[in-house]
Amino acid sequence: MTRRSQKIVLVFVAVLFMAVASAGSASAGAILADLENALMCKCDDKCGKVLENCTCSTADKTRKKFSKMLESGLTVEQIIKQQVEEHGETILSAPTKKGFNLTAWIIPFGAILIGGLGLRRLLGVWVKKKLPDDGMAEVSDADSSKPTDTTGSSKYSNRLQDELNRLET
Repeated sequence: MTRRSQKIVLVFVAVLFMAVASAGSASAGAILADLENALMCKCDDKCGKVLENCTCSTADKTRKKFSKMLESGLTVEQIIKQQVEEHGETILSAPTKKGFNLTAWIIPFGAILIGGLGLRRLLGVWVKKKLPDDGMAEVSDADSSKPTDTTGSSKYSNRLQDELNRLET
């Protein structure tokens, strides 16, 4: 091989090595981010934040601990299981989809559905109250040019008719 060919192969191997190394660290960062997203912070402040969003010193220590655990070969599921055994299910950022915790997933959607149906029914009742119910015959499109009989339909109709008659004279 010539000198130039050796340099090209060497550059190609170096670029390939850097690409593989950065992909490995990127996937490790993504795995750690998934783990931090699945667990809550257990700081003394009781901040109630997901570990990924917490900025306290306890969160930093926990992140370092989880990094070491991942480097030692534990999977995300194993670490989560270990944390649940140590701190209880309150460490999880989302409730499990089993047993009684399933209600935390179902209730919000059920409440939205029931609220929507109740709102539809309420609006239907309000619209029905607005419709004229004073015994007057409905005017069709063909009869819209004909005046309607308003005598005796209500006290307001009578008063309006009296006012109009006074204006004409």
